Amino acid sequence: MDKPQTPKSRKQKNKGGRPRSDEREKRKYSVKVYFDQGSYTKLLRRSKNRQCSLSSLVYELAVNGYVREAMSKEDAANLRSLSGMANNLNQLAHEAHVHHFSFVEKRVLELAGRIDEVLVRLGNS
Repeated sequence: MDKPQTPKSRKQKNKGGRPRSDEREKRKYSVKVYFDQGSYTKLLRRSKNRQCSLSSLVYELAVNGYVREAMSKEDAANLRSLSGMANNLNQLAHEAHVHHFSFVEKRVLELAGRIDEVLVRLGNS
């Protein structure tokens, strides 16, 4: 026996999951490419350094003509420390508003010097 349709059962049930991509954005066409041993090894090394798949590396090279290299671990560490220093600077600014600036002036100048050092390190890499 069929169930009578109630207002709830008439609604489309949400399936969830990832929404469908636009037809224009789908990659429908494949291209088969052959490499000699030297070029293939070079591509493998580059994909390993960038920590991406070989196919995505070749795609980026074909479409854009270049591949943006991954950030080095040293640069990532410098950015994290810079972020922490920015947080400290915000706390010191709050303290300076609550108290008087002369109360936190020494710490602000120390922090500004450390921020300058990190910015120089980031600029050199």
